[in-house]
Amino acid sequence: MSKVNRKSVYILSAAAAALLIGGGTATAASAYKTVTLEVDGQAQEIAGFQFGTIEEFLAKQGVQLGTHDLVQPAQSTYIAEGTSIVVKHAKEITFLDGTNAEVKRHTQASNVEALLKEMNVTVTVADRVSPALTERVESGQKITITRRTQDIQVADETIPFQTERQPDAELYTGTEKVLTPGVEGKAKVTTTVVMENGKEVDRQVNREVVEQAVNQIVTYGTKQRPVVVASRSGSSFTASKTLQMSASAYSMPGSRTATGSAAARGIVAVDPSVIPLGTKLYIEGYGHAVAGDTGGAIKGNKIDLHFDTQAEAIQFGRRVVTVHIVSN
Repeated sequence: MSKVNRKSVYILSAAAAALLIGGGTATAASAYKTVTLEVDGQAQEIAGFQFGTIEEFLAKQGVQLGTHDLVQPAQSTYIAEGTSIVVKHAKEITFLDGTNAEVKRHTQASNVEALLKEMNVTVTVADRVSPALTERVESGQKITITRRTQDIQVADETIPFQTERQPDAELYTGTEKVLTPGVEGKAKVTTTVVMENGKEVDRQVNREVVEQAVNQIVTYGTKQRPVVVASRSGSSFTASKTLQMSASAYSMPGSRTATGSAAARGIVAVDPSVIPLGTKLYIEGYGHAVAGDTGGAIKGNKIDLHFDTQAEAIQFGRRVVTVHIVSN
């Protein structure tokens, strides 16, 4: 079909023109008509004789029509003076809604929003429509709807408490004491899952602490338990602490010790920061003793044992000994 934007007039026969000019009959005069033809938004005026029905008129004008095209008034209508004829050719589009099968459709809709209304298709604010709702519908176009849903899940989560351990010299080893009981905290976890056409495309997790956890504080003993030790003489005593020490030997009978007493067997030199002076001891392989002396070389976990003779001291030499601190 050719599109014309000018005024077109049918050529009149000489006889018909003479009738009009010369004041011919009313019947002949009334056969001359002017109509308006609008095809897909483009209009023109057409004048002439004996147009007949709209269907005949459109055929003469070369306007081709399909099954889904719109013609107003109906094609069977006879043309009268001043008739306005509107022809809208249907547009063939491809439509895809979410996971549904792709379909072909003919439509008279002017834009995407009107097309969806024509098809009784509803969309939510979350859905994505392409092209946009306000875009014009063109023949051969593909209209796609991406269905988006949002699922929000809220759950409570327990926050475990931590345990802090502190040494306590007043407690025996192997014992513990809870100073502050632990309290579990609570959190609210909100998970937002976004789906497009049934497939997850985004997941966001927000964790909000509702109640803070309270740490548990536990003390543990470092004090050695008293033990009953049997001496070589067969007697027994209670030891509050047992140490493994590096022992040396010396013999200086009659000399004065750091505590002012005379040096003799049973008086041993110690580091007062490890064993206080005056502490009663039992040294395995040596016997009962008292921490009564110090020495420049006796530092840390060392002990110097006094013997009555130089020969005994030499015979003892150096060795590791077990030292029991005797309870009072």
